[in-house]
Order: sequence, then structure tokens, then C-alpha cells
Amino acid sequence: MPELPPVAPLIEGETVRLRPLREDDVPALVDNCRDEQARRFIPVPLDYTADDALTYLNHTVPDGWRTGSSHVFAVADPADDTLLGTVGLHAFRATTADVGINLGPAARGRGIGTAACRLVIDYAVEGLGLRTLYWHAFVGNEPSVALARRLGFTFRAELPAFAALRGEPVDVWLLSLTIDDGGTIATPGA
Repeated sequence: MPELPPVAPLIEGETVRLRPLREDDVPALVDNCRDEQARRFIPVPLDYTADDALTYLNHTVPDGWRTGSSHVFAVADPADDTLLGTVGLHAFRATTADVGINLGPAARGRGIGTAACRLVIDYAVEGLGLRTLYWHAFVGNEPSVALARRLGFTFRAELPAFAALRGEPVDVWLLSLTIDDGGTIATPGA
């Protein structure tokens, strides 16, 4: 993997911007993580606070970039740079990683998730040389699976008790996206 900066690079898209998280993102990050859908499907504290957001911003995210264990970006509106959510790559293994996204309610249903994930997938393939990406969704998170399928991910398995949410085992749907040697999405069975 190439040498990485300690913070997220700026990646501009037509409808979204991927950038490093900043302290002025804390209120929106708190709102996004307190949203019922986020609390149902993402392992964040139920009473997510500004202190939780600052720990994430100042420690978890930069530590991930520094160690290479995760690459988290802010998803921002290119018109005014306000935070819409986060997207990232996690659990790096050889030439693979997991894609994860958390968008606030105002950003859902507008193509923001698709645009942000396309940018992070391009970054993973072109910038990091990854060949296979994985998508985990807790069973029941139909919007997450729908987004993954729009991006070209293929359903692979339902994994019983594969993850935990607040100490309880959770079943997970696993999807994958493979990039062929030409840099395009490989069609399963083709």
C-alpha cells in the first residue's frame, strides 16, 4: 500500500466532497449518530455526545489513518461544505477492505450515499490498489443493502452472530465487489 497522509485527502465530486473531519463538524456528527436509523444499525453510543464526536475526530480517525487500519472521510456538501455524514474503508486485509457509511437523515434518498461511496471506491482501487471490497449490513438494514447493490456489490452470505451491537450478537449480510485486472467491476460468474 502506498505511503498515506495522516489525514484524509480532499476528493471532489460533482455532488459531494470527501474531506477530513473538522471540529466544526461536531454538531452535525452528533445529530447523525443520534438518529434512530444510525443507532439501530451502527455501533455508536445511544447517548452520543459532543465528547464522543471529539474523541472520534481527534483520536479514532487520525489513528486509523496513521496506522493504516481505517481511512475515514467527512462527506460534505460541495456548495457550503457542511457535513452530511462519513464514509470510509476499514479492516484492511492484503488487497481488500470493508466500505462503511453513515449519512444523516437530510442526506438520505438524494444520491449522496451513492456519490460518496463511488468516490471512496475509486480512491480504494486507484489510490490504494485494492481489488475486492466488502460491505457488511446488519440483517434488516435494507437501505444499506440497496445502496451496496446500486454500487455493484453482490450478496454473498448471511452470517449468524457475526457482529455485536451494544453487547448483543447481530446477524450480518455480507456483500462484495471485485475489481478485475483492467480496473473495472468484475461481474460474478462472467
